[in-house]
Amino acid sequence: MSTLNPTQVAQYKEQGYICPVTILNPEEAALSRAKLEAMEELQGKPMDRIQCNKTYLLYDWADELVHHPKVLDAVEALIGPDILCYMSNLFTKEAGTGSYVSMHQDAAYWGVDADDVVTAWIALSPATAESGVMKVEPGSHTSERSQVNTYAKDNLLTRGQAIPENELEPEKQVYMELEPGQMSLHHFMLVHGSDPNQSDDRRIGLAIRYVAASAKKIGKPESALLVRGQNKGNFLLEKRTKDFSKGARTVEHIRALRRQLHNIFKASPDADWKERLRLGVTKNAAIALSYFKELSAKVSA
Repeated sequence: MSTLNPTQVAQYKEQGYICPVTILNPEEAALSRAKLEAMEELQGKPMDRIQCNKTYLLYDWADELVHHPKVLDAVEALIGPDILCYMSNLFTKEAGTGSYVSMHQDAAYWGVDADDVVTAWIALSPATAESGVMKVEPGSHTSERSQVNTYAKDNLLTRGQAIPENELEPEKQVYMELEPGQMSLHHFMLVHGSDPNQSDDRRIGLAIRYVAASAKKIGKPESALLVRGQNKGNFLLEKRTKDFSKGARTVEHIRALRRQLHNIFKASPDADWKERLRLGVTKNAAIALSYFKELSAKVSA
């Protein structure tokens, strides 16, 4: 039985999003959050940007959400039965901080040649307008807009990618508010972003990026995790790490992230030499660091 009804599927096709869809009950959501925060307490700091990308390769609680039957049933209703998890991103905004996500379109820089790409955004804490929930422009998934790299300090995006203000329609924007355990779904062309968290609690959401397994990756090869059906595209396949040792998980995670770096830091055709230099230096430094971390993980395993 599908998690979505025909009305919701029709809304996704017309408006580019669905919200809310209940996946976990309050107790299950609280348990996932507790596991996340127990890990942060153990390491003495919040998860960093590296841990927040492809988190399912590192921790069971994230792996379970990526494979959750209700999530996959909903995604299947939108993109078909053969599904890859392209990546996941944990977005945590601490209470009272300035962290935000500029209005942008994922399709502009992901480099996936497909229309069948959907993000499932699962709330592990209350996601409200006050706490900085995602906001979207309904129907904006039908055309691509220009974007600039701002590198703004508090922007949670890698390059601070942002659509210029004169191309936005703030009067049409909708806040996709969620209770813990609920998720929203949005097309990767949909214009979206989020404001800072002005509440007294952390705002925690796991964004899982699913792509039809027939999709073609543009640019350098990248990897994805097959979560349902068969792989029919050109993504390299990741290993499910649920039964791996900590060291083996870390190695698989580092290798998966390293495959992304060439494309994440690829300059746009109209980039000037300063932008190209900045991206090249950042990419080479990140690649070098990844090899060091992989060696350290192997030594400590």
